[in-house]
Order: sequence, then structure tokens, then C-alpha cells
Amino acid sequence: MELKHVESNNAKWFYLVLMVLSFTVTFMTRFIWPPLISTVAPILNLSAAQSGAYMSAFYIGYVITQIPGGVWADKFGVKFTLSLSLLVGGLATVGMSLISVYSVGFALRLMTGLGAGSVMACCTRLIADNFDQSESGVAFGILLTGPTLGLLIANQLGAALLNSIGWQGAFRVVGIITIIIAVIVFVLVKPQEKETTSQKKITFFSGIKTFFTTRNLIGIGLSGFFYMFVALGTATWANAHLANLGFAGGEAASVMTLYSVGGIIGSIITGLIVKKFNLDQRNFLIAVYVIIAGVAITFGNQSQLGALRGIGFLFGLCSYLPNAHLNSLVLKFVNKELAASVMGVQNFMFQLASIIAPAILGWTIDITGNFNTVWYSLGASPIIGIFFLLIIKQSKQQHTNLNL
Repeated sequence: MELKHVESNNAKWFYLVLMVLSFTVTFMTRFIWPPLISTVAPILNLSAAQSGAYMSAFYIGYVITQIPGGVWADKFGVKFTLSLSLLVGGLATVGMSLISVYSVGFALRLMTGLGAGSVMACCTRLIADNFDQSESGVAFGILLTGPTLGLLIANQLGAALLNSIGWQGAFRVVGIITIIIAVIVFVLVKPQEKETTSQKKITFFSGIKTFFTTRNLIGIGLSGFFYMFVALGTATWANAHLANLGFAGGEAASVMTLYSVGGIIGSIITGLIVKKFNLDQRNFLIAVYVIIAGVAITFGNQSQLGALRGIGFLFGLCSYLPNAHLNSLVLKFVNKELAASVMGVQNFMFQLASIIAPAILGWTIDITGNFNTVWYSLGASPIIGIFFLLIIKQSKQQHTNLNL
């Protein structure tokens, strides 16, 4: 029995490493395009709007497969769903190396997003299957280093590959890496255990019904939306804000690099902090939301490079503390048989912020002519999110009836 426990313990951490790799490569396929734009756009005669639309195409596909991807992961298993998703994203990214017209590139970027949309739900199901609730915050914290790592690697690798083997080679390398991870997942992840009666009843609407009939899940989803509003708003407008202050590209990049490094550290330590001190996750989130609000406004009111770097690091650190616990709380209030389906709905709600936040904040800049409203809006957003955290009741676990 002891040997079996050790093997099981080792397996869950091995699976978590695979999940981090999977999450990282999907962000590499997502963000390999920005460092290549200035080179590829003139070659293909793409306008700025068309170049930007390639990122929009990814997010359209990404949002579309959030909910069905979760259903597939619960119904057919992570092994099949995740490996197929990564394969689709990898092939589409390799295909980008062959484009000669805008429309084909748009379709391939849409396909890349479709492949990436189910990854978070798959990772959630694997965590639900292998980690206790007390460990899930740590597991999600480690998992969520993937987005930041993927962004950093895409920017660094994209520039290096562009200079060494050209833009087509950059797409091919990232695509091939993703395909390799897809094969590894398919070979090494065990098939889901024999289907139960409850799993047979899982449909497209199972996660939706569960989410919108469970008060705690609605609270998590709405509070997470306002949290993501801060994250996406910062990612969209921070560089433009720094440029508006007069900082060169390299100086602005140094601020945002420190922000990213802080984010990686925050993701890693957040679960450990809550577990070590046995903190209530909801109360921890409320405290962190207050801190994020203050740091966001403080960051927006700095004009010296040194202060921006220091506060930028703190901003990144604090901004990445909530995500793991927002996801971990979901597992507390839903049966694991529906973990991926419900996570698909939650992530769909979260990703609405990626569509809404940039436009709303841009509108405030157009109206006022400065960036002050951006940072005060970002400071207000987590305060609104606290209201929805307060409706979460953690006195007992609320598992949902699967007789849907």
C-alpha cells in the first residue's frame, strides 16, 4: 500500500508537469505572432487592422471551444481531448508558415484558438482527479505559470528564430514543439477510468446548468471576470501608457518583464501561502483584491522608471495571486465528474473580460485624452469583484446532483 501511494503521488506531479508544458505551448502558439508582425505584415501586405485581427481570430476560436472542450474532457477523457487540441493548434501554427494571403492566415489563427480553448478545462479535470482539495491551490498556482512562461518564451524565441531562420521557421518550430507535446500527452496520460452512469448523462448543457444554478459558482465566475478585467486591461494598455510617458521600447519592456517575473513568482507561491497558513481562500482573495486595487492605481501614478520597475514587479506579483484560488474553489463546489465542464463555463465568463476590457478602457482614453482613467478603472474593478466574493458561502461543500 505504501508503494502504491508513492507511485500515485509521483504520478500526479508528473501529470502536473505535463499540464504546465501543455498550457505553456498553447500560449506560445498564441503569442508567437506579435514579435513577427513587423516582418510579416509588409511581406503579405497586411494592414495594421488585419495584423491585429490575427490575434482576434485566435480569441474567437478560443472562446468558442471553452464550453464544448470541457464537456469533451469530462465525457471522453483528458488523454483524447487534450492531445487532439494540442495537435490541432500545432498543425495550424505550422500551417502559418505557408500562408500567402490574409484569409488563409485568419482561418489558421482561428483554428489555433479552437485548439487552445479546451486546455484549461482538461488541466482542471486532471487536477480534480489527482489532487486533494487542500492541494489544488498549489497545483493550480504551478499550472498558471504556463501563460506567463508561454508569453516570455514566445517573445524571446520568436525574435531569436526570426533572426536565425526567418518568420516561416519561427512558426514551424513553435508548431512542431506543440505537436511533440501532443504526442507525449497521448502516450503518457492514462485513459479515463471506465465510464459511469453519471458520465453518460453529461451533455453540452450540464456544465452550464450546474454553473448557473449554484450560487457559489456564480460568485466565483463574476468575481473572476472583474479580476480578469484588471489582468487583460494591464496587458493591453500598460505598454502604451509607458510609451505615453516617454519611455523607449526597451525601457517599457524592462518594466513589463519585471511584471511578468513577479507574476510567475506570485503563481508559484500563492497556493503554498494559503496551504502553509491554512487560510480561508475566499478571505485571502478579498484581501488580495484590495491590494491589487491599490497597487494598480499606484502604478498608474508613477512617472520615474525605477519606481515603475519596482511597483511593476509588485503589481505582477499581486495580480497573479488570485487565479489559482478562483480555479481551486470551483473544485470545492462541484463533483469532479463535471469539473472540466464547469471550468469551461467559468473560463468562458473570464475570457469575456479579454473582449470587453481593452475596448472599454480604450474608450475612456478617447474620452479623456489621458491614461488616468485606465488605472482608476482597473483599481475599481477588483473592488467590484469583492462584492461577488462575499456571496460565496464556504460552510460546507456543495456538490451538484448529476441527474440532469
